[in-house]
Amino acid sequence: MRLAGSLLALALLAIAPLADGADRVLRRSGTEDPATLDPHRVAYPGEFNIISDMFIGLMTLDATAKPIGGCAESWKVSEDGLSYEFALRKGLQWSDGTAMSSEDFVWSFRRMLDPATAFPFAARLYSIRNAREVNGGKRPVTDLGVHAIDKDHVRIELAHPAPYILEVLASYSSPAPRHLLEKRPEDWIRPGVMVSNGPFVLAEWVPNSHVRLERNPRFYDSANVKLDAVVHVHTDNAGNAVRRFRAGELDVVLVVPPDQLDWARENLPDALRLSPGFGIEHIAFNVRRAPFDDARVRRAVSMAVDREALVKHVTRAGEIPAYGLVPPAASNYDMHVKADFAAVPQAERVRQARALLADAGYGPGNPLTFTLGYPSGDVNKRVSVALAAMWQGIGARVQISGTELKSLLGEIGRGEFDAVRFRWLSGTTDPVSFLERLETGSGAMNQPGYSNPRYDALVREAERTLDIRARASLLAGAESLALEDHPVAPLYFYAGRRLVSRKVNGWVENPRGVHLSRWLNVSP
Repeated sequence: MRLAGSLLALALLAIAPLADGADRVLRRSGTEDPATLDPHRVAYPGEFNIISDMFIGLMTLDATAKPIGGCAESWKVSEDGLSYEFALRKGLQWSDGTAMSSEDFVWSFRRMLDPATAFPFAARLYSIRNAREVNGGKRPVTDLGVHAIDKDHVRIELAHPAPYILEVLASYSSPAPRHLLEKRPEDWIRPGVMVSNGPFVLAEWVPNSHVRLERNPRFYDSANVKLDAVVHVHTDNAGNAVRRFRAGELDVVLVVPPDQLDWARENLPDALRLSPGFGIEHIAFNVRRAPFDDARVRRAVSMAVDREALVKHVTRAGEIPAYGLVPPAASNYDMHVKADFAAVPQAERVRQARALLADAGYGPGNPLTFTLGYPSGDVNKRVSVALAAMWQGIGARVQISGTELKSLLGEIGRGEFDAVRFRWLSGTTDPVSFLERLETGSGAMNQPGYSNPRYDALVREAERTLDIRARASLLAGAESLALEDHPVAPLYFYAGRRLVSRKVNGWVENPRGVHLSRWLNVSP
């Protein structure tokens, strides 16, 4: 009976308004229940949303998602673009009052790149000198190109010029509290134990319900933080999140289901925010095993997708059909590379796809059969059902399988999948943030397991190239090669479809869809 009572209490908590003991509380929906709040182990967008409220790196993002100084108040760049020296703000503290210094950042960067940490986005830091080798276990962490000049200055040495490095550091340089982590490595992320250095600190974590953060009075800019608390609410059903928004239980909903867009346009026009996003929905093929170890099969499956119909009739939020890998809003990149069948009429694409499958040995007597995995949820299921119907047109028999995100990522990491529908979101607006995902050795980011020495060589040469136009040309060559090999099938460039209460102030639309709670406020 006690167990039943506890479960009932949790169920009621999940659907009832969350009580608050502070005046200005923002309630924002998350995309999934966090598996961890360790800033060096997070892997999911919902976790990053929470971590970004609790930790501040050398750089951070402003209300428009542009990089600005975080724990660093200023920085100097060498003439060759290979060395960045950051001056820390005076008086930096952890939320428990422990003083911070440059050594906190040196230790944290080493922890992020240490292969034992298994940071899912370690490859984003490979532009740092020796980072790739350290993360691959070929060099000790002490060889990493991050150094403490003195207690107030950090120097980062790069392996090659990286015009996007400040954006990377704004998202992937969060420090971790060494003084606490080494004392309590197993439970340091628990409420009442955890410390952070950002605008908010962890107050409560109820699995499958919510994470509550409260304002950190020791944050260097605490005087300008308007909120007393932020509640990140777990919502695994977008339709339920919309209903809770209508009931006044949520102030921000990150995803509006396609079948509710027309209703929201008519009934919540002031709250609905539709905007282009800096991300891409795609199909990742497991190129390491049949049937997708055959490029003809991958090409056929990609050609059979009617991208225009998908965005017009299924997603319906202003998404752009994608025939390339890099979103149109990328900085320093106007190449607009597309698959060679982009201008071919859909009926002809289907005919060619059938011919490709026949050439690969598939037909009525031996139909192409595979499973399409996707993160569970109403919207993802709707898109996956539409894709499976399109593939019937080329004689393929497709089973769709919705799986909880953490389990799905585990299957991908182990290579236990045929194809998955997934979304790539970027930590920067630079094209390399998408193209680096397909490099050999880029770890968990390389979902298909793709490896092509020519592709790797083009990306590496682009990394060493200072001239922006020449660099863009090399990256375009890499993108073209990937589109010929088809390790992924781009579907559409993401568009945000959110609900934001009129009570929320400070919300600024931006392509990256990043809205840090630090810049927001709520009216009574």
